[in-house]
Amino acid sequence: MARFALSTFGVAVAVTVLLVGASVGTIVDRYHERAMANTVGDSQPIKGVDPVYLQWGATEFRGETIDAQYVHADGGNHPVPHGMRELPGPGELVASPALADLLDSPAGELLRPRFPGRVVEVLDQSVVPAPGDLIAYVGAGADLTDNPNVMRVYHFGVESSGESGLRPELLVLVLMGAVVLLLPVLVFIASASRIAGVERDRRLAALRLVGSGSRQVRRIAAAESLVGALAGLVLGAAAFLVLRSYAGDIKVFELDVYETDVVPDPVLTVAIVLLVPALAVLTALFAMRRTIIEPLGVVRYAKPVRRRLWWRLALIVVGVALLVTQAGLPQGSDSWGVVVSAGVALLLVGVPVLLPWLVERVAGRITGGPSSWQLAIRRLQLDSGTSARVVGGVAVVLAGAIALQTVLMTVESEVGPGSSGPAKPMVAVQATAEIADGVAAHVRQVPAVRDAHVVREAEAFPAVGDALGESYAVGVLDCATITELAAVRDCSDGMSWVVGNGNRPPEAGERLEFREYEQNNDGLLGDEFTVTGRWTVPDDVRRVSMPERSPVFQTLLLTPGALGGVRIPDEFATVHLSVGDIGADDVERVRNAIAAYGPEVYVFTDGTKANLTSGERTFLSVRNGLYVGSIITLLLAGVSLLVLALEHIRERRRPLAVLAASGVPQGVLARSLLWQVALPIALGLAVAVVTGVGLASLIVRLTSDPLSIDWTGVGLLSAAAAVLSLLVTAVTLPFLRSATRLTSLRTE
Repeated sequence: MARFALSTFGVAVAVTVLLVGASVGTIVDRYHERAMANTVGDSQPIKGVDPVYLQWGATEFRGETIDAQYVHADGGNHPVPHGMRELPGPGELVASPALADLLDSPAGELLRPRFPGRVVEVLDQSVVPAPGDLIAYVGAGADLTDNPNVMRVYHFGVESSGESGLRPELLVLVLMGAVVLLLPVLVFIASASRIAGVERDRRLAALRLVGSGSRQVRRIAAAESLVGALAGLVLGAAAFLVLRSYAGDIKVFELDVYETDVVPDPVLTVAIVLLVPALAVLTALFAMRRTIIEPLGVVRYAKPVRRRLWWRLALIVVGVALLVTQAGLPQGSDSWGVVVSAGVALLLVGVPVLLPWLVERVAGRITGGPSSWQLAIRRLQLDSGTSARVVGGVAVVLAGAIALQTVLMTVESEVGPGSSGPAKPMVAVQATAEIADGVAAHVRQVPAVRDAHVVREAEAFPAVGDALGESYAVGVLDCATITELAAVRDCSDGMSWVVGNGNRPPEAGERLEFREYEQNNDGLLGDEFTVTGRWTVPDDVRRVSMPERSPVFQTLLLTPGALGGVRIPDEFATVHLSVGDIGADDVERVRNAIAAYGPEVYVFTDGTKANLTSGERTFLSVRNGLYVGSIITLLLAGVSLLVLALEHIRERRRPLAVLAASGVPQGVLARSLLWQVALPIALGLAVAVVTGVGLASLIVRLTSDPLSIDWTGVGLLSAAAAVLSLLVTAVTLPFLRSATRLTSLRTE
């Protein structure tokens, strides 16, 4: 019964993790369905349908993005976004549940000036992608129809394509993460099914004594494992249902989900139901392949046959070959993903498979030492597999963690936060050129703001052809602004500069023209344009290099006098704020100071979540998901280590009791148990580090990115794995006292 309880518990923990993993696809699909539910479906006129005038206006509150959409409709036959009964009118607001709660709480005091309207309705869950998402539909007046940036919407909602759309770097990261996180679960299931193997063999020998045949006892052994696996399936499913009921209340690494989304995929659920019992039965039969059970005993008590190395290395070689060649399949295809996943799995499987052979070879060459050391080494020489299995799961987790950390660092340098711009904190306001001076005047009233500088933005095109083609970003700013932002000391009105940091700047004498493009119903630029003025780059244009973290990104900088009366399209401007050590609440006060401008302004601080690119947002989602999975897998590794260590002591209680009765102090026995784990841990760490770094280099090779290894992180991960193993072993030492009692010598 003790063996049954331990194996059932071990399988139950693994099944719970597998069911959570099987739910990820459903969670992602339903998230995308809700995200697409109110996406603009059609901006082309539909007969008999009145348009909804819509303008996006995102804001941020204490690091959380608020997706605000300002809406207005004149006719009576206009579409209504899903999840609400009717459009909000002027002074009204339809908010997501999380935003409605925030506005109604004391924590939302600094946010209410931006959303002064009355919340008339709360969005239905079916259109809010995640429980914590902050979404608002703000009722606007008829003046919204005159805004050139407004979009006319005739239909809301589009179907989700179901495609990942991930960059190759992120796709490889997801595939590797899935294998790294789930493989230790399967290793744990295999280990749990081999619990108390020695005692099982004694019982089977007794059955042989009363007339059972050799094939019959193998079927009995398989049935024992099957019963434990089935009981673990039931218990694991029950635990999953209990944890699922708390899904909506748990938020880890900014990830939260609805309880109704945590539904395992039916195909994967069937696979789990079939795989777990099959894996348990096959593992039990595999463990008995060299065991001859006779009526009077078990032959396995003799020294085991030396383990073969060739098939263990073959797994690793095949895994490396798959990752190097990818079987010649096109990158990103479904078959390519299967091949890459198989390669990662084979390499990681090589860790627990290679470890028993390595422990056997190393232990076989060790002699001498104190009595506790000799007891430990002798035990490893007789049975290296049990101790290797105890730490094998932790070694797999460590190898996967090292590989994940290395790939995450490499991918983060390419697509993560900070990869697309400077990291220096700054505060700026994006606004239309028409209101830029008013915005600057308002933000100067905030105590934390020392000054505000306006940069009017335009785009200049070579005065040839009629296509969009090549263009130059132009910034029009006065001398005070260019001195503050670009560190230019010699400035007078009428001067101009070309910036040599980025793309090819225009040459002196080159003729440029400013264009005003017409917008279509989607709010996008069409092909038709009007030339507002032509300008020639002067011969005395100066070249300047921007400081590394300058907020100025334009290629051509002009003072107002340099234009010589040429009219540029009066569209956008950026108001750069001079701030010192500005706090989070100060930024909120800046946003409140210009809240009256509504969607015409957007305050951003460099490096915040609201200002990330879509690739950076996707990377953060992938990274956070992998972090959550890593925590679950690490906890599973700790549980598996504890279960197997307890079973190790329980299985050896009779030899331990004989040693204690013979006069061996309990301290010596305790130290010998620690040594029995310490040596496999040391060898497991070495194998895990080599495997993890090697796997990371092969994965990074697929993305063509330079490999970046954090050796400090590798050392910390290795130390954490060693401490975890030794700590769990130390926790089992109190059970040593009960195992060495004289009653353990009784037998039948």
